[in-house]
Amino acid sequence: MDFKIKAKTPAAMRHAIEDIPGDKSISHRAIILGSLSSNRVVFTNFLDALDCMHTSNIFQMMGVPIIHSLIDKTVMIDGVGIHGLQQPEDPLYVGNSGTGIRLITGVLSGQIFDSQIYGDESIQTRPMKRVIDPLTLMGAHIKGTLIEGKKDIYPPLTLSGNSGLNGISYTLPVASAQVKSAILFASLYSDTPTIVTEPKKCRDHTENMLKGFGADIQVAGKKIRCSGKNILRNPDTNTAIHIPSDISSAAFFIVLGCLVSSSQLTFTGIGLNSTRVALLHVLLEMGVTLKIQNQKGQDMEPYGDITVATSALHNIEVSEKFIPFLIDEIPILAIAAMFGKGTLKITKAEELRTKESDRISAIVDMVRNMGGTIQEFPDGFELTGPSEFKEFKVNSKKDHRIAMSAIIGAIASGKSAVVEDCECIDTSFPNFFDILRSLNIDFELE
Repeated sequence: MDFKIKAKTPAAMRHAIEDIPGDKSISHRAIILGSLSSNRVVFTNFLDALDCMHTSNIFQMMGVPIIHSLIDKTVMIDGVGIHGLQQPEDPLYVGNSGTGIRLITGVLSGQIFDSQIYGDESIQTRPMKRVIDPLTLMGAHIKGTLIEGKKDIYPPLTLSGNSGLNGISYTLPVASAQVKSAILFASLYSDTPTIVTEPKKCRDHTENMLKGFGADIQVAGKKIRCSGKNILRNPDTNTAIHIPSDISSAAFFIVLGCLVSSSQLTFTGIGLNSTRVALLHVLLEMGVTLKIQNQKGQDMEPYGDITVATSALHNIEVSEKFIPFLIDEIPILAIAAMFGKGTLKITKAEELRTKESDRISAIVDMVRNMGGTIQEFPDGFELTGPSEFKEFKVNSKKDHRIAMSAIIGAIASGKSAVVEDCECIDTSFPNFFDILRSLNIDFELE
């Protein structure tokens, strides 16, 4: 499916956007923790995109009763407890989800039964040694696939059952919430404590949610300690747990709102976890008019409303401290920088090369195809604006964040454009095009 738009100066937008979908990272963890809970859990605002539905299907294949209501975006899970999962009859398919395969591999490492987990063509090239190494130290038995000319280990992964894991003290070689979470989920199957040390702080949804479900987990700076012999339990079965709307999805329209003349957009109920709001800090440094209101803190994650208005942008060198919290938003930040004055410099972001695509290469191709000036580095890029936009064609490389970023760039620049292979957007943002239509943007999907 290709997105096509004809040259047209976008009209001013003054809207409240209330239907940004639920947070993808939290929705994955909701299925996992709800399944491992010893009682019923109901989550509202669950993201019913492909990635999260694959995670749900996997736990249903392992015997967990899960009921989705697609009308009101709720999911009801009758948890089977940590030791209640059953051996699946078939290999477990994660689709395009790197979060899914890494987190679920942590859970599978502690099971007494054998299993196999795999994904689509993109997942088959995602490096897994970073997860396999610590899980093997804990006593897991995992075999992966070797690819000629590469030094890592790749899916499909085959896991042999075992009677229990041992706790470890492990320093992450890279700041990765996925690797950290895999270890923490595996630690639930250990009799002894596990300590994970982060080189830099990264997303902490797993720690927050484990604590909310009663796990004995302590966070002190960059160290996370999770004791063995944990039992997970929903503390209040009479109250649904609300999943905030995804700030990584809202980011595309936040940027659009600051680029289109005479516009103001308000986004309601957006997740404001401190490890997820780096984009807002960076945009403020770049001169964006932005405010946060109606902050709330229900259950395990804070959320609130974000309002953004048309702004004159100036580009900056993004601080290294923001990069682990900004990794999913860098493609749309590159689009914002194309409208700004000066140079946006991104470094220490080599993790981008291991995402759904090689995102550094994909960003560089996207910007150049749109008429921008950008220089590629092994760990990032320098982008100098403002760009002289031209009619363009961009291939998404089957990466949802590249596809959506290119679409926002096409709309904001007012140029005719084609963005190829947009089916991937369904992995994280199934109503993306519906929101575009609500903003009176004319386009075609072919």
